[in-house]
Amino acid sequence: MRRILIVTLVFIRAISLSAQDIAQPELRLQSWDVFVKRSAESPLPADLIFVNLLTGAQTAISANGERFSLTQGGVIYFDLDNRQVKLAKADGIIREHPFINAARDTHSVDWIISNDKRRLAWSIVRKIEDDQRITAIWLTDAAGAEVRELLVYGPREGLQLRPVAFGADYSQLFVEVYADDSESFSPYLRRSGLFALSIGEGEVTARNLPGDQTCFCPVGFGAGSMLWLAPSQALTGLDVEIFNLESGVSQLVPALARGNYRDAGNILVSADGKQAVYALSQVRNFASDHAEIRTVVVQVDLENGLQRIASRPIADLVRPLHFTENDRAVIVTLEGSDRTLKVDLQDGRLIDLAEATYLGRLDDH
Repeated sequence: MRRILIVTLVFIRAISLSAQDIAQPELRLQSWDVFVKRSAESPLPADLIFVNLLTGAQTAISANGERFSLTQGGVIYFDLDNRQVKLAKADGIIREHPFINAARDTHSVDWIISNDKRRLAWSIVRKIEDDQRITAIWLTDAAGAEVRELLVYGPREGLQLRPVAFGADYSQLFVEVYADDSESFSPYLRRSGLFALSIGEGEVTARNLPGDQTCFCPVGFGAGSMLWLAPSQALTGLDVEIFNLESGVSQLVPALARGNYRDAGNILVSADGKQAVYALSQVRNFASDHAEIRTVVVQVDLENGLQRIASRPIADLVRPLHFTENDRAVIVTLEGSDRTLKVDLQDGRLIDLAEATYLGRLDDH
């Protein structure tokens, strides 16, 4: 535990001194950086670690769960012991989630949290006879003051819905249609069948998103745009297709020659919409205990239509979390190990920040 404390304090100092996009904690508020730490011997249970930014004190909670997500009030995760969604807070107490409730016949639960941590959307899928599934999509603010059922879909055989992202002004929710077994084909998540739900005042309506929604591609949202990574016609790499979600106008960033780096995903778009990054991997023996992985971070200049490799190879799958240092660097976590790094996008340097997976910053409201 002492080692975790030392590393996380280094992490806090690195973030606080260099990240222009993260506000310093106000003295009148308690603020924490939140991490997930797993044992090298067994991935479960995991430790949720809350590090107080003012005092350096930390609280660790053991949680036998998955899909840890930071929201305004704490960390949401799926508890594997009782198949329920739980909420862990910095006071060290785990609670039943106040409004995401899985019933006995629930097949799956998925959720997303808005960038400002103030909104939450989730899906509850029930499986009935002959693999028929019924999905309900729900929405609320972080306090649960107004819980709304937006849509009921089904029954459909083998198909269900899940929320993907909020629109830039939070008046839309992007949703995908998917099948359970579709996620076994690639180490990175791919999507198809995307559409938008209006979630403002008035009647909820659905509309199609631009582009060919049969493309089974990695997709990212941000700054009013949708980005796809699609194989180029010359099959030399991955084109980045950019769609303006308001006008539907598209542009293409030509493929970067990728050699035997053929798996990509986890797109992150900067807040100003000028650049994006994604992970590009060479994966051998995927889904085995002897997988060999090398990943580079690719930077996409969305203004000038260029792609470039922006990091040295990393021996793991990579998830970019957020841009920092006026978008000159990006914080990433490694999917298969407990490490958080900073990637300097100017010279490709990899800087160790923590031997844990960083979830984000939590303020006491």
